[in-house]
Amino acid sequence: MTEPIQLAVIALVVLLSGISKSGFAGALGAFSVPILMMVLNPKDAIALMLPLLIVADVFSLKSYWRLWNMTELKRLLPGTLVGIALATLFLQGVSEFWLTVVIAAMSIIFALKSLLIKNTPESVGHLRLLAASTSTAAGISTTLIHAGGPPLMVYFNTRKLEPTAYIATVAVLFALMNVIKLATFSATGLLQWQHVLLAICFTPLALLGNRLGVYLAKRLPKKQFLLVMNGLLLMLGVVLIGKLL
Repeated sequence: MTEPIQLAVIALVVLLSGISKSGFAGALGAFSVPILMMVLNPKDAIALMLPLLIVADVFSLKSYWRLWNMTELKRLLPGTLVGIALATLFLQGVSEFWLTVVIAAMSIIFALKSLLIKNTPESVGHLRLLAASTSTAAGISTTLIHAGGPPLMVYFNTRKLEPTAYIATVAVLFALMNVIKLATFSATGLLQWQHVLLAICFTPLALLGNRLGVYLAKRLPKKQFLLVMNGLLLMLGVVLIGKLL
């Protein structure tokens, strides 16, 4: 992983990840592994992406420290842990094809609903069911394809959080999930020391991406922010479907 073209693509992904985590609640994360697979084999792409994401997590947490919504964290964290546990157990046998189909369909349907139909308050029972299902899906998808953003965006599109609280809450969830994945990837031998060392080398670029993301997030009005979020969610769904064709 020392060819110039490989380093250039990795640099692009690091910058994109920093912007995505600190400015767009991880909405661009699903693009990272496919981009890396242009120059790396799938296993190296998945393994390398994890320490890169953790580097970006450090800067995101620093930028949004204690700005998260604790109620939402408590509601979502159990489902993400269940999802990670399930995906870890079935990592070798679960079909990524059908998981991608489900996530893409959810992304497109809920993005169109949010863009075209006015959101209505969720009942307590429905909210709990939605939180459990989307957080579990996020735990599964982040373990298998590093794309936990779309399911979480489905949930947060029904909530009325300010952009800063929204991004901070998602940043904490991503950081917790990635730390857990660090243990499972290391235990299975997927993650090697060269992946970690390479990620450390790109730390300054991750910081730049973080600053750019924070800059963009603070300057987008709430309505425009939500429009961007739903537009990205729709685009993610289309991209995921396109990957299957």
